[in-house]
Amino acid sequence: MLTLISRKPIIITASFLLFIVIILFAPLKFEYKLKVQGKLLPQKEWIISKGADGRLITHLTNYKTGLSQSYDVMLFDRGDAMKFEFNPKIYSGSVVKKDDSIAFVYSNEIERQIENLKGQLITAKASLYLNQTGEKDAVISEAQNSLSYAIKQAEEQKKIVNRLKALYDRGLTSQEEYEIASGTQALYEINIQIAKARLQSVETGTKPEQIEFLQSQIISLEKELSVLKKRFDNFIILSPIDGIINRITNSDTLLSVSDTSEFVFVSPIRINDHKFISKHQKIDIYIDGKKQNLNAEIIELNYQSQIVQGIQIITATSFIKGKTELMIPGMLAEAQIYTGDLSPLNFLLRTWERMVN
Repeated sequence: MLTLISRKPIIITASFLLFIVIILFAPLKFEYKLKVQGKLLPQKEWIISKGADGRLITHLTNYKTGLSQSYDVMLFDRGDAMKFEFNPKIYSGSVVKKDDSIAFVYSNEIERQIENLKGQLITAKASLYLNQTGEKDAVISEAQNSLSYAIKQAEEQKKIVNRLKALYDRGLTSQEEYEIASGTQALYEINIQIAKARLQSVETGTKPEQIEFLQSQIISLEKELSVLKKRFDNFIILSPIDGIINRITNSDTLLSVSDTSEFVFVSPIRINDHKFISKHQKIDIYIDGKKQNLNAEIIELNYQSQIVQGIQIITATSFIKGKTELMIPGMLAEAQIYTGDLSPLNFLLRTWERMVN
């Protein structure tokens, strides 16, 4: 028979195994947090860069939505002498507000086109004025007198016709004489219409069709001038967001503005861990090993897989409400994603699964 001493190791082993079994199946819950690394990005970032052909490009990215909010390209005519200058009041680290002037672009060709259109517009308006004001006062007065004379002449002839008609009805004058008088009256009425048309012509100076043509020409020039002025105004580059000016070392990127009022945390997730991750899960942010007092949650999962250093991953984007002094745009940080409470057995099984995969 086994002695008490010889049974002691068996009793200890059995007790330990029993304890483990009790713990594994005990009604306890443990928080399971997934540790990941990622990058802190500003909520929005606006970049000014230059293209290979000299064009200027401005690009506004909203990292919270993951979309390019705007993309503008500024083109210049070939042979145009273009000058680009930053606002001397801004510098790396300075704070700018929305619609603050960031840079200025000077274009000799656009200025020349604007001045040329202004000259054409002045000429067209002067031509319209001359045509609308008509002839000199003396010519207009002569036309008015001619009209008055034609009206008076027609009125006198009408009286003669009326008298001849009365005589003709009584048989005291011939039909021929009466018809000659009536014909003369008709000619005088025509003369009145001619005199009116002549007066209208000298008063307006030109045909209505010509006036309409000049007016449409002026409208066209004004629209073209408005387009050029708008393009010239766009040469004053304004910041579309509030943010901080960042120093740029990339030769193609001239300047960037970061909206750091709030941050976004972008982290790679191993493809085997994606089943533990879902939107609206809470996360804790750690910088230099220190937990930051922030509220953050996952707002997007990008299931387009990538391979990084031989590991297949997807991307999780988390929105961070607020910020701390340690947070810097572009810096690497760590996070713990709260994936739920697990029983001891499930906690052990999940840990083992992540280790072997």
